[in-house]
Amino acid sequence: MIYLKARYQTMVHVAAATLLLGALRLPVASAESLPVVNPNFSTVAVECSGGWAYQSDPGGTCESEFPEQDFNTEVGIGWTFAPWHEALVGTGVTGPNTGFDPPPFTGLPFDTAALLQEQSVIFQEIPGFVLGQTYKLTFYLGSRYNSGVSDGNQTVLVKLDEKPIGFWKLVSFTPFTLRTVLFTADSAGPQVLEFLGTIHGDHTAFFSGVSIVSVSGQ
Repeated sequence: MIYLKARYQTMVHVAAATLLLGALRLPVASAESLPVVNPNFSTVAVECSGGWAYQSDPGGTCESEFPEQDFNTEVGIGWTFAPWHEALVGTGVTGPNTGFDPPPFTGLPFDTAALLQEQSVIFQEIPGFVLGQTYKLTFYLGSRYNSGVSDGNQTVLVKLDEKPIGFWKLVSFTPFTLRTVLFTADSAGPQVLEFLGTIHGDHTAFFSGVSIVSVSGQ
């Protein structure tokens, strides 16, 4: 009986240690994605034959020197395209190998990207933020593969409800690179995510593959 009692106590201690070790090995972080509509800009096809187009006011055509397609009127585009300066046409969409000289798309999880030329902004309202929660924003960012009058010397600023959460200074020939930034939500509910081109002149950056997930244990 003494032997059996001692063996039982040993088994209990081992079991308790195993449970404790198992608890220590449990992951402390879990991720929940927030719904980003059309994260790869592929929902609405580019109609212009060159494979790229600026956002335009109604009446713009693909036959003009600067091909125009009114993406903002398309159902399901998710994003709103707008220039900061009303005289400029600095937002739009492009595929690979176009006259806009985007970086190579080879091996990437998308075949369409948004463009930020001049001082311009592309934004979307994202629902589901929790006050005080930490989130991780990821996206691919690159610049124009041309250096001259038209180049890739653009700086991209990202905001959430007008609060800056990150910026990236680019130069020509920057390939698409996965960018990551952590931020904390200052309020609950829907908030506006903005990607902004900040440099005046013919300087172009491209982005796609946008994702936002909650992060625990930071």
